[in-house]
Amino acid sequence: MFAITGPIGSGKSFVSSIIREAGFEVLDADALAHELYKKNSELQKKIAQEFGDEAIDENGINRKLVSNIVFSNPKKLELLESIVYPILLNEIEKINPVFVEAAVLYKCPEFAKRMKEIWVVEASEDLRKERLLGRGIEDGRVEAQRVESGELRVESFVRKVDNNGTKEECKSKVLELLVGLIPNIVFRDISLKKYTTFKIGGVARFFAEPETMEEIKILLAWCLEFKIPYFVLGKGSNVLFDDNGYKGLIIKLSKFNAANTLHSLIQNAANQGLGGLEKLEGIPGTIGGAIFMNAGAHGQQISDCIKSVTSIAANGEIITRTKKECEFSYRTSIFKKLSTLNSQLSTQTIISAEFNFTPMPKEVINKNRKEVLAWRKAKQPLQYPNAGSVFKNPNSQSAGYLIEKCGLKGFSIGDAQISELHANFIVNKGQATAKDVKALMEKIVQKVKEVHGVELEAEIIYPPSSPAPGPSSKI
Repeated sequence: MFAITGPIGSGKSFVSSIIREAGFEVLDADALAHELYKKNSELQKKIAQEFGDEAIDENGINRKLVSNIVFSNPKKLELLESIVYPILLNEIEKINPVFVEAAVLYKCPEFAKRMKEIWVVEASEDLRKERLLGRGIEDGRVEAQRVESGELRVESFVRKVDNNGTKEECKSKVLELLVGLIPNIVFRDISLKKYTTFKIGGVARFFAEPETMEEIKILLAWCLEFKIPYFVLGKGSNVLFDDNGYKGLIIKLSKFNAANTLHSLIQNAANQGLGGLEKLEGIPGTIGGAIFMNAGAHGQQISDCIKSVTSIAANGEIITRTKKECEFSYRTSIFKKLSTLNSQLSTQTIISAEFNFTPMPKEVINKNRKEVLAWRKAKQPLQYPNAGSVFKNPNSQSAGYLIEKCGLKGFSIGDAQISELHANFIVNKGQATAKDVKALMEKIVQKVKEVHGVELEAEIIYPPSSPAPGPSSKI
């Protein structure tokens, strides 16, 4: 854990807000203490014993009464701290936040020793007093909370954050410190529009394009330590990013076997007279993405030719699974199933795969490929940005047929349109937003349910803009 601390009025809450905005988790220890006052019966009992029954009310404790007591009597303040700190520290240990904003460090060195690093926010006494009085805090409380910097006695590494200037100056200093906690292969605030076939999406808070396995391990370890959500991206052909972007790390794979296009796999196999996947020709995206969702078309799916798949877990463990262990079924796999658990240690990033193709005459393979490509050109809206089939085919029925029979072909919201060529495609006619696309998807689901009694399930992946810590689904 890292700690943000400093005497009252120094600006530690402002520093914490900068760190949160930059994408890191910060726990407010004072806010947690107030929650404990409401919920922890052991804490309430001890406070009642020392401060009287009137110190307890419907909000847990009578904060105004207790505050008046402790801020006029330093010994009573120490007593309150001796009651609260052990329980508070135990709760903080359970949560194990990345950063904790904690004034308690000044009075609780045993807690400070557990910190990896402590950032002490400093401001002059006059400036602190001016800020506190400006917030309506009484002068008596300001004096009671006055702490000399020499009272901080900790063994953890300490960094000083000077907050005697403007807010912008303080922000600049904090962001400079944060840079040291981010791997040098990570970039900030990258637009996601150019990384998806839909050409839709906001800004990724963090973005990296690793070139080696070691760099992948560094990124995953960083996400694990700092509780950064991550999303592994291939060609972005089956994903819709939120208009607000992604408040985590996008790991763009482009230098690994699984990052090669499905087309290149089929082409290389065809050149050697090997078939079995040629009817998947024209499906955009990567080998890894196709394995993740078990992509298929015209009676073939990528799992038909899989021998084994190698992936890496968030803890750096490399695992090779047989075809059976990959648990393939219609448009899913063990990798997709694990990603839905939203656990950093469960999700796997596909790195490479081995295939068992079927020997076939090259002319037969290439004839099949040409027929599939001609079909796609005639049936699919390839002239507009899109993310492929939006919904899975339910129970061997065609999702496109069901949508078309609802009279929805050509229906638009903003610049997002249900394709006039294929009803299971939503196209971006220019400036479509994720909000437009989601509204269209909701319209489709509602109408198909109403007309056919069928519940459509999305095939497209929609990473939330503010995901829970850990990895997200990948494609």
